[in-house]
Amino acid sequence: MDQDPKNQLDFNFAADDLLEFPRDLGEEGWFQFNAEKKAAYQRVEKKFGIVLNKRVRLRLRGCAEEFTGRLVLDSLELPTPCAESIRLRIGRETFENTDIESVDVLEG
Repeated sequence: MDQDPKNQLDFNFAADDLLEFPRDLGEEGWFQFNAEKKAAYQRVEKKFGIVLNKRVRLRLRGCAEEFTGRLVLDSLELPTPCAESIRLRIGRETFENTDIESVDVLEG
């Protein structure tokens, strides 16, 4: 397979049409999905007075042990608007938001 190295230098890298990439509508949908997800998590945080997906140290009522880790929802489903409590998790420990005695956020 012999190629003439001279032909490789003939490619016009500065052509304007190379800089105009087609828009990926799927990517725009992905950004919209992420924005909606972030807004939904912020509503949950505000309603229940918690911080999600952040590293925290917390103490549960009636438990002498402190738990440190990333505070996340125990389910992939967001709670319904009329929910009065939600299941949370740090590592393998699951609990209701109403069980939390104190929370210290360890990361911003």
